[in-house]
Amino acid sequence: MSSLFFPFTGVASNTSLTVTIVYALEIHQIDTTTSFSDSISNPNDTTTRVHFAFPANVLSFGVPVKMAVYSTAKSVIIADAPLPSGKLGANTFYNFSFTDSNDGSPITSFDKPITLTFFYSDADISGIDESTLIPYRLSGTTWSALTGYTVDTTANTVTASTQQFSTFALLGTTPVSAPPPSGGGGGGGGGGSVAPVTSVVFSGRAYPKSAVTILKDAQISATTIAGSDANFQVSVSGISAGNYIFSIYSEDTKGIRSSLLTFPVSVTYGATTNISGIFIAPTIAVNKSEVKRGDNIAIFGQTASQADVVISVNSEEEFFAKTISDKDGIYLHNFDSTPLEIGQHFTKSKASIGNLDISNFSTVIGFKVGTKTVFTEPVKIIKGDLNKDNRVNLVDFSIMAYWYKRSSPPALVDLNIDGKIDLIDFSIMAYYWTG
Repeated sequence: MSSLFFPFTGVASNTSLTVTIVYALEIHQIDTTTSFSDSISNPNDTTTRVHFAFPANVLSFGVPVKMAVYSTAKSVIIADAPLPSGKLGANTFYNFSFTDSNDGSPITSFDKPITLTFFYSDADISGIDESTLIPYRLSGTTWSALTGYTVDTTANTVTASTQQFSTFALLGTTPVSAPPPSGGGGGGGGGGSVAPVTSVVFSGRAYPKSAVTILKDAQISATTIAGSDANFQVSVSGISAGNYIFSIYSEDTKGIRSSLLTFPVSVTYGATTNISGIFIAPTIAVNKSEVKRGDNIAIFGQTASQADVVISVNSEEEFFAKTISDKDGIYLHNFDSTPLEIGQHFTKSKASIGNLDISNFSTVIGFKVGTKTVFTEPVKIIKGDLNKDNRVNLVDFSIMAYWYKRSSPPALVDLNIDGKIDLIDFSIMAYYWTG
């Protein structure tokens, strides 16, 4: 494979992480201690491009980094790395290359995910069923699908986030016609066959008697209430065959939302797809935004009944505490702040029942250790926090992407209040990005 690189210019000091981005004979220098977003265009097809959004502090070590992005024809790539069986590739592939400016060593992974939005034209995906598009990344000669992606066939975009970089492509399958309706027999008989049901069923654990919400492509699709044992089952039916991004969250008795669990699902016509064994992460909160060093800070939330809860507090050394939730799933631990140094700290929690049923970690929340105690106040909504989980991340980006170039977007999504969703709104969101 051949690669095209343009000269790099400019190197940042080691105390400020800077990325130099090169594309289409343009050079940009970006201080990635703050968020940044931009796009690379394809000179051969003005409607295909890739938009990238960096969160702040994308690397934990402050070295100057060079980034090269260029588009290339698929024939050059697949000659060395054949596509997976049954997959077809869009005409344009994109390659991201990062190097340490100090020693020239490659950087292939980042500490925080970077959001990529691939724009495509009808010509670019000619012969591919648009609803089957999935973003793939090349590792050596093997293609791997990215998870947590969204496809917007109205805006002609595919959005995903990744911490690893190389060559990316949009892959899909050939169009398949929907099965024809059952033929009705000749005379006299009855009313024809019933169309098969196409559905996705979700089941698992949330919190006792909590509300559980299912999102399909960032839009609310179904809700249910978990039982007193925290178990739930909810079905999304009446959908077409294709690829979807389903997400699920729960809300505790204090109205605090859990972190979002996301599932890319390929739905088959006439079949029921079961997503089982879900264990929604606990909610988490603290009673003090600042705690006087040596005093206790209460860390609490809700999870499944009688679950073992592990609480992590991040410091120069990571500290762990354990507790057990009660019959209502409520847990509480009074953490002694004595071993924590003065400054900002973060905490998160996860739950388990037995040795195999373990949740993901909760969202991460912060508090300060200082010389005084300040009790928490109601959280203020961050601009760009479209799902009101007190973070601006890929979930909010996906919601905004859904409304991209659609008419009458909700006021909450239209960040600059101009009656449309465009790159200005995405830029505002990037400014408030928390990851």
